[in-house]
Amino acid sequence: MTQILIVEDNGDFAADMAEFLVEHGHEVSITASAAEMWAALTRNPTAVVVLDLGLPDEDGFDVIPRLRQLYPEVGLLVLTGRVAFDSRILGLRLGADHYLTKPIKFPELAAHIEALERRVRPAEAAPVPGKWILKVSARKLEMMGAVIDLTEKECNFLHLLTINTRPVPRQVIVAGMGGEDPDAGRRVDMLVYRLRKKARSGLGQDLPLRSAYGEGYSLSAGFALS
Repeated sequence: MTQILIVEDNGDFAADMAEFLVEHGHEVSITASAAEMWAALTRNPTAVVVLDLGLPDEDGFDVIPRLRQLYPEVGLLVLTGRVAFDSRILGLRLGADHYLTKPIKFPELAAHIEALERRVRPAEAAPVPGKWILKVSARKLEMMGAVIDLTEKECNFLHLLTINTRPVPRQVIVAGMGGEDPDAGRRVDMLVYRLRKKARSGLGQDLPLRSAYGEGYSLSAGFALS
């Protein structure tokens, strides 16, 4: 089973595509804009993104390099109506793994996803005793046998940092916490403050969270996912 995120503003086409892929054993989510995509990526593990270039809020050619930078482990398959040869070359050079054009037969799409699976399928991470363990489904953080409960947003925030090797920009974090809400940036700061305080009091440890000015947040220690 591959976790697939479809980013497509044609609702009927996206639903038909998702239905076909689900029938073939995949787990599929649909978003209709770039903003929805960024938010979904902070919430759910994703192995392959199927990206339309003609999104209502952001051009796909602007999305590709940022997606590749923030989520280098995710397979990126462009599915678009832009058939020009130059567009195909540009999409691949910006970081797409595959560039497919509409109309397309879904079995061909599935074959490309299967090819991407061989590159993006992650190894199962086993919890390491004495290390930070983020229990995503249970929304708990464990360290040396001590456990604290996390809110949904706290868990999503830590999960986002865990799956990225580079600092996660604030705008990506904000997208997952309310997008255009003018107070979202302040709420990120408050979330970080509460998390640090909760880890110190509940786990007896300082949270290994690094804030890099102009870059965002990252973890300074490895987290195991459970």
